[in-house]
Amino acid sequence: MKLQLAIFLLFAVQPAMAAGYTLDECLATATGKNPDLLRERAALDENRAGYVVSRGALLPQLDATLSYQRYDQQLPSKKVLFGVSPDDYYSDITVKQLLFSGGKYVSQLRSSKVSVEAQKQRLSLTERGLVSNVTKAYYEQLRAAQTLEIQKSVLEKLSQQRVAAQLLYNGGRTSVVDVLKIQTNESAQRDAVANAENQVYVKALALGQAMGVEEPVWANFAMPQINGTAAFEKTIPAAVLDSNPEMLYAARNVEKSGLEITTARSAHYPAVYLKGSYFLEDKDFFPGNANSYAGVFLALPIYYGGAVSAQTDRAGARYTQARETQRKARLSLYSRYAAAVSTALDKKERVATSAKTLSLAKETLTASELRYSAGKISVLDLLDAQNLWSNAYMAYANVIFDYLINAAEVKAIWPEAVKGEILK
Repeated sequence: MKLQLAIFLLFAVQPAMAAGYTLDECLATATGKNPDLLRERAALDENRAGYVVSRGALLPQLDATLSYQRYDQQLPSKKVLFGVSPDDYYSDITVKQLLFSGGKYVSQLRSSKVSVEAQKQRLSLTERGLVSNVTKAYYEQLRAAQTLEIQKSVLEKLSQQRVAAQLLYNGGRTSVVDVLKIQTNESAQRDAVANAENQVYVKALALGQAMGVEEPVWANFAMPQINGTAAFEKTIPAAVLDSNPEMLYAARNVEKSGLEITTARSAHYPAVYLKGSYFLEDKDFFPGNANSYAGVFLALPIYYGGAVSAQTDRAGARYTQARETQRKARLSLYSRYAAAVSTALDKKERVATSAKTLSLAKETLTASELRYSAGKISVLDLLDAQNLWSNAYMAYANVIFDYLINAAEVKAIWPEAVKGEILK
């Protein structure tokens, strides 16, 4: 019976292992599929195009116009030029160059450049977050798969114990109560296995979602082996904190908000520009009657109902918001790193103790199974030993996956904080 069940479990797990993906394969797929990452890349292209648009406002502008109008009756003002013709052909070429606008367009150009740099940092932040999220989802799927294997192992042991209890009962060495208790636990364990199988599927869906695919993704099933020599930097230096993409993104937003104040203030100043035009107008298409003009033009704002001052005040309020957001981001980043490192170190220490506890629990279960088969302990003692073993096994698996997930959180904030390989 034991051999048959072992063969069944081997073939049941084998397809999942064959179809599983490694973590590197999942990350490679996510790089080209994740919608958040693709959106941020498109946003970077948008900001780069916005920089070109802003630059165009400072360069000479060349326009050409061509029009035709036919009047129902010749206008008096046109009779001298066109005679009695109702046709009016007009064309011109105009050149315009801005000289001064209170720094408006220069600020907009600098703001567009800052936006490009800010989006680069946002893209880098999204890439780090994607690696962290996929890594977490990957290990959560592995955790669910390992839980399923533990539940299957418990079911296998209960099946073996039911056979042993039945033999003891047939030999008059135990009561039917022992058989019924084991059968009850075996039935409940089948439900636990079914629930664990569902959790494996749910976690596979979550892994696929993190990667950006519309299907469940199965992790390559294998119990991770922890490298005990890996070390962590306990404190993040101020320079490293400031160079984090999240902080750089916040800093660029502050800089951009400051430039928006300059842009808003520029509305108080006049705009000065050069403009020249060469045009033709007559009753025939490009016949002559050419004319031209060139000069310096001045546009002076006088009164807009307080809108200009209000725009400056609004830009100032946004700048204050950006500064406070930057300060909050720094506090949050520092706290998250400290918590992630502390938890990772705690989990690392618990890996060894959990392994020792599991080893002792396994020895206890083996001894209890032998003593029960010999009729020296009750079924309750046997089930207690089995629960102790399964709980120790679950605790050992959980602490390993918790450690790997916390290490991923540390790397997401400061990749160089982890010294050495996490896994063997």
